[in-house]
Amino acid sequence: MAKSTKSSRIAEANQLILHVSNFGRRFFYSARFDRVAFFEITVGGRIRFVDDFTGRRVNPFREMRWENFSHGGTLKRLVADLARYIDKGERIHPGHFGPWTLSYGDLWGYGAEAMARVNAAIAESPCVRRRDSEAA
Repeated sequence: MAKSTKSSRIAEANQLILHVSNFGRRFFYSARFDRVAFFEITVGGRIRFVDDFTGRRVNPFREMRWENFSHGGTLKRLVADLARYIDKGERIHPGHFGPWTLSYGDLWGYGAEAMARVNAAIAESPCVRRRDSEAA
């Protein structure tokens, strides 16, 4: 299997974001501006997340508050994990996409049907570890 590059991983992460934006509450999509969030590599070679609502670059490696990020903590963690995937090739945990235990509820507020559609859309995504290989 060929070794993936940052540019191929950024395309894979952007495809995953596009899938998330197509279902349920359409996270990462701004109807007001008709745009979907995405990752990019700057001229200086840094990975940045371009927010769908603010349209501004966000440093996904920053530990504290993210300037210009219009989503909450659950999606912040997903974006940070995707940025690490782009940078290092570390696949993200499938738990980002449920199913969650009853004590956590429906973290995204997508509902079971929409979340199942997201999971079906990302089932073959190279960004996400397979559920049967949690340690991979």
